[in-house]
Amino acid sequence: RFHTTLALVTLALAPSLFAQGTPRSAAARDTGRVRLDTAVILASARSEIEAANAAWLPGLQQHDAKAIAAPYADSGLFIAGDGTVTRGREAVARMYEARFPKLRPIRAGGIVQDGLTVLAPTRIAEWGHGWLELEPERGGAPPVRSGGNYLTVWERQADGHWRIVRNLAF
Repeated sequence: RFHTTLALVTLALAPSLFAQGTPRSAAARDTGRVRLDTAVILASARSEIEAANAAWLPGLQQHDAKAIAAPYADSGLFIAGDGTVTRGREAVARMYEARFPKLRPIRAGGIVQDGLTVLAPTRIAEWGHGWLELEPERGGAPPVRSGGNYLTVWERQADGHWRIVRNLAF
């Protein structure tokens, strides 16, 4: 399922990905399109993306929903694996708050970024996978490990900060 989804996302993104590396004709230059300096764009976002990813596990462990939701734009969407959509930073925080009472203690976990690409001067796509190892339900049982893939779209806001505008969990 993930490979099918990744293939569809790749096909959808292909025109913008290939356009960045393709020499432009004189006609294309005349339309006002400018070649993106992807290295500069990625460098401007990298620290905020890394900080958000690093804050995820401690936020879960400490039941700090505001810390987990902080990287979202005011109107950012979290799209769960079952298709449920949560809109906005405050709603994302409330969603996590509602999950905390059901969450067993977390032994370990993390986010592994598998890729990052520039879609536009103010938009970046990030994909990877996250995982958690939870305390077992009863003594002597093995820990429970869960996880999945994600696709996150970051957008540079008017204040210059990069925020999550779409976060899809698979």
